[in-house]
Amino acid sequence: MGRVNILKAGATIRFWFSLFGVVATLWQGLPEPVRAEPTPAAPPLNPFLTPKLEEIVKTAMRVIREDEGVVSLSLPGAHSFADKTAILFFRKKGHRLDIIATGKVLTEVKNPKTGALELQVELDKDTVIKYPIDGDYGAPLSDPNALANGDKKSQDDFLLPEEDTSGRINTRPGYAELGLGIMLGDLNTTTSTVANFSKRTSMYRFQNLHWAYFSDFFPIGVTSDGHGGNFPTSTYYSKLVRSEEKVSVMGFHYRFPPILGEKLELSARVDSLSDSFITDNSDENVLSTTVQGLGFGVRARYSFAPLLWKPEKKKKFGLMFQGATLDAVYFPMLTATDVGVSRGTGSSGSTGMNLRLSATMLMWIDFIPIFKRWVFEGSYGLRTYDLKFSGPVTLESVPAPVAIPEGTRATEREGDFRFFFGIRIEDPIRSLFSDGKKKK
Repeated sequence: MGRVNILKAGATIRFWFSLFGVVATLWQGLPEPVRAEPTPAAPPLNPFLTPKLEEIVKTAMRVIREDEGVVSLSLPGAHSFADKTAILFFRKKGHRLDIIATGKVLTEVKNPKTGALELQVELDKDTVIKYPIDGDYGAPLSDPNALANGDKKSQDDFLLPEEDTSGRINTRPGYAELGLGIMLGDLNTTTSTVANFSKRTSMYRFQNLHWAYFSDFFPIGVTSDGHGGNFPTSTYYSKLVRSEEKVSVMGFHYRFPPILGEKLELSARVDSLSDSFITDNSDENVLSTTVQGLGFGVRARYSFAPLLWKPEKKKKFGLMFQGATLDAVYFPMLTATDVGVSRGTGSSGSTGMNLRLSATMLMWIDFIPIFKRWVFEGSYGLRTYDLKFSGPVTLESVPAPVAIPEGTRATEREGDFRFFFGIRIEDPIRSLFSDGKKKK
């Protein structure tokens, strides 16, 4: 009996040892307990960013549908975008905007069912992260708020950063211009004696050459106007003789920053004048005279359209009244010299004035290669000389019918209408630099 109890006790002890071994093995296989971390609180919303995101969403265009890479956007009737305007597509997720694709404007169409305007945009498949779907948004890539401001300008240059002009002196675009035209003139002379009294004629027609260059880098420019031709004059005995006039004016301009909403531009200018009048007449009735001088003045130009205007939408032809210009130059000292018969050896105290009012039209002809922007300008100008002579006079070789006294004075006045037609292009130097950047 005692033996049986001992066997039972041994079996019980062995059972408990086996159970302990199993529990120990299972315990070792369990993973280490992990300390629970507190759940992080959601980051606070940015009080400055949230209204901006809401504004972007509010002013953006809604995606209507996407069909084989062409996305249709709802387009408010008062807005329009040029062809190839870059459009950015995004999707709103809570308080975050996810950029999903970009594209370029193809055209505007009218939905035949609803009558609403839709903007058709071709996706740039290289930039597609997700295809836009109904409920996504689109906005001009250069300025997401442009739609709210009625953006109707081409955004083709969206990849180029906008240039900060706040610290620039020159805030007007540069350009080069070349034109050829005609002038209709009226020349009149008033003298204190009969000398050069018949230097007068009306409605003569000369050829006029005009060119101009204004830098895009610096607020400076150069202009040149020249005309010349022949007109009939007569001797003291009323015999017709040939006379020729050549006038050239070159101006150097310094452009001040524009005012009045960048509509009015003022420029200081310095003009170099050269006026050569040559006649076959040998007596004192008409004299050969050269006039030269340096003048100082101002140019005021009011622009109704940009100096380098072109149609907002791609058109084959466009016409725009660009602006009006007033030039006023005073010549404090002129040098007048007679050739042959002379009214004196000096011209101290001679002065002059040059006034001109002009109006400019710009024309865009898209199908012409390279030179697409053309300019037509009409103007009226008045040039006056107040000439004073001193020193001994020189008479003709034969006895003069009328003697010329010393210290004579004369006033010459030439008024003319001018019209020229030519080309206007962007500053070619700027274009060279731009081409270089594109290549890089």
